[in-house]
Amino acid sequence: KRSFESIGSWHVKGLFLGMMHFQDKYNEDLERLQRCDIHYLTPDLRIVPFCAFNVIPEWYRDRIQKKYSITVEEWEQREGVKLEDGLYRGLMRRGAGDELAAGCAKSQMFHDAAQATM
Repeated sequence: KRSFESIGSWHVKGLFLGMMHFQDKYNEDLERLQRCDIHYLTPDLRIVPFCAFNVIPEWYRDRIQKKYSITVEEWEQREGVKLEDGLYRGLMRRGAGDELAAGCAKSQMFHDAAQATM
């Protein structure tokens, strides 16, 4: 149809699989880095291939995190909200009083099944 609507409907029915060969400083492949199709956008608007961002952390990831990161307390003060207030609580609230509060591995379905077998 040559329209954005048809492209959009195709994307709804599609699944993107991004695969890459793991690289580190011992097997870095520059040609592969140039073909990387997943990227990070840094706060200073640089585009860094995912493969390079994590190959040697000291080159990209560690420098960027050191330059732009702030503590949770600084963020809360700047934004005027508590970070924890924005967390999804669902069934895993603090102090729920049972193992359901232990973490996401304990789903409601798991909890119900455990109660039924007791």
